[in-house]
Amino acid sequence: MHDLFGTVHLIALGLSIPFIVLTIIFAKKMTLKGVLRVLLIGGIISETIKVFFYIIHNIDKFDGWGYLPKGDLPFHLCSIQIILIIVLYLSKNDKLKKLLMSFMLPTCLIGGIAALLIATYSSRNFPIITFQYFGFHTMIICFAIYLIRTDEVKFNAKDYVNSLIMLFACFFIAIYLNSWIRDGENSVNFMYVSGPPQDNLPYLNLNHGWLAYILRYFALAIVCDTLVYIKPIIDFFKEKKNNKKEA
Repeated sequence: MHDLFGTVHLIALGLSIPFIVLTIIFAKKMTLKGVLRVLLIGGIISETIKVFFYIIHNIDKFDGWGYLPKGDLPFHLCSIQIILIIVLYLSKNDKLKKLLMSFMLPTCLIGGIAALLIATYSSRNFPIITFQYFGFHTMIICFAIYLIRTDEVKFNAKDYVNSLIMLFACFFIAIYLNSWIRDGENSVNFMYVSGPPQDNLPYLNLNHGWLAYILRYFALAIVCDTLVYIKPIIDFFKEKKNNKKEA
C-alpha cells in the first residue's frame, strides 16, 4: 500500500488526471456503444491482471493451490462495475441498461475518485498492480463523466431515486456478505461497511464506534449521490412548479 499522497501516489494521480480531462473535452464525440466496448475490454484486462496477481502473490498462503483471496472478490462498489459493464454490453433491454447506468453514474464517479484519493490496494513493490488499480478506477471515472456529458443518456429525478435504492441495497448485501465470509483472521470489508478503508481518516473513522461510522457513511453517500444528480433534481422541481402555474 502506498503512502497517501506520497511520491508514487502523486505520480499515479498525475498520470490519471489527463485521461479524465480528455474525457471531459471529447465525451460528446463518443458513442455509448463504442464506450461500452472500450470499458468491456479494459475491464477484462484489469480483472485478469488482478486475479492472476493476487493468486500468484498468495499461492504460498494456500499451499500452492490457485485460490483468489476472499477480499479480492469483485464485491466492492468499484469492482462490481465490471459485472455491470458486461450486462450493459450484452443486454438489449433499454430499461435495464438505463437502470444500471443510473446506479453506475454516482458510484463510478464518487467511488472512483475516492479510490484514487485513498489508494488502498495498490502495491509499492509490484508496479503492474498499481497500474491496474489506478487504470481501472480512472476508466470508471471517465465513464461517469461520459454519462454526464453525453446526449445519449438523459437522467431524471426517478433515476436519482433508483440509484439511492440500489446503493443502499448494495450496502446491506455487503453487510451480510462480510459477515458470512468472515473466517477468523480472514475477514473482508466489502464496500467498507464493516469499517473504514484506512485508519485515522478525518471523517470516516471508528473514533465514536461503528454505529456513528455507518451513519456518517450513509450521510456522505446521500450527499454525494444528490450532488451528482443535482441538475435532474432541480429540473424536476422546476417542472413541477411550472405545471402548478399552468394548472
